[in-house]
Amino acid sequence: MKRHAWIVLPLLLVTWAATADEDEEANAPAATATVETAVAALRPVDLTLSAYGSVTPGPQAARNVSAARAGEVTAIAVLPGAAVKRGTALLTLAAAPEAAAAYTQAKADAEAARTALASARALFEEHLATNAQLADAERTAASAEANLAAQEKLGGSEAETVVRAPADGVVAAIAVHVGDRVAENTTLVSFAGTGAPFVELGIDPEDAARVAPGMPVKVTAVFDASRSFETRVAEVGARVDETSGLVEVMAPLPPKSAGAFMPGSAVTAEIVLKESDTVAVPRSAVLHDDAGDYVFTVADGKAHRVAVTAGADDGAFVAVTQGLKAGVRVVTLGNYELEDGMAVKEPKT
Repeated sequence: MKRHAWIVLPLLLVTWAATADEDEEANAPAATATVETAVAALRPVDLTLSAYGSVTPGPQAARNVSAARAGEVTAIAVLPGAAVKRGTALLTLAAAPEAAAAYTQAKADAEAARTALASARALFEEHLATNAQLADAERTAASAEANLAAQEKLGGSEAETVVRAPADGVVAAIAVHVGDRVAENTTLVSFAGTGAPFVELGIDPEDAARVAPGMPVKVTAVFDASRSFETRVAEVGARVDETSGLVEVMAPLPPKSAGAFMPGSAVTAEIVLKESDTVAVPRSAVLHDDAGDYVFTVADGKAHRVAVTAGADDGAFVAVTQGLKAGVRVVTLGNYELEDGMAVKEPKT
């Protein structure tokens, strides 16, 4: 009998200890999480589309400066990127032998035509030439004078021609080198005027149908977020660029911002596709798992998981299109540690 008592006693002690632990767990206070909350409210949330691009001269400002006649480049007075005033010398072009010959021939033809016209008029006065003969001489003389004037305008009478800036602006590129022989109408300089610059943005082709002229655009410098301006879409391209694979979107650069955004400046932009008032919560309130989007609401000191449908996201607030009403308090900080029904408290302020 004594041996059995010693066996039973340890078993009773173990059972009593386990029962005591269960009682302590049952009587222990439930865990309480400290959270921060905000109220879901009606507010404007913009649906935006991100784009990247650069500042470019407007269509009317960009131009090519071409050779008015054939010649040889003998001097280049500027560097690419130089800011110049209207009339500034860009380069010097010496007349090609054939251009000089064309002017010499035009001058000789004009002199011969003047002599022939004078003779025709004298004969007409003596009734030795007809009206038709005089008219032919006048037409020949007029054509010769016009040809000579054109050759003079092209600089044929000059050994060298100085090519000058057509307006205030920037030398975008120089297409020739000293010593190059160029034909008439050859592009010498790419030039960008200062008037009406634009922002040229690139968007994915599948997004092009969502963008329309007049939509607001906020533009920010890539390397300096403190520099920004607001404008509106002026034009949406109708084709995909072969090099970038993107569709171009053009927006004017406001005159007051032109000084801070030189041509070529890299920019990022947010195109506002839709502006609307909707129930919205801070971005940090919306969580996501395999079941979808959800938030934790707070009522009677407890957190409750609520499935929602998240909509537009402007970076600070997220629109909630389904599952939440305005006025409900949602958890914005500490929600990752919560479980449905968990007790919560907010720090005293």
